[in-house]
Amino acid sequence: MPQRRRDDETAVTAEYAFFLAETRGLRFALDYLDNCHIPRDILLRAVEAPERRRRIERRRYPRND
Repeated sequence: MPQRRRDDETAVTAEYAFFLAETRGLRFALDYLDNCHIPRDILLRAVEAPERRRRIERRRYPRND
């Protein structure tokens, strides 16, 4: 399960970066992602096409972690 844990951490980091972009600016959020060793394109795609950003869980039933 290390891959899943990494994906969950990346998702949380990307969500926080998106919050930072809205509150502190895009440059600050991109620097944050660089410091966390997460690719910038995650945030850039969300900023360029906000309608494609997932707002709800895709699964029919949420995971029970």
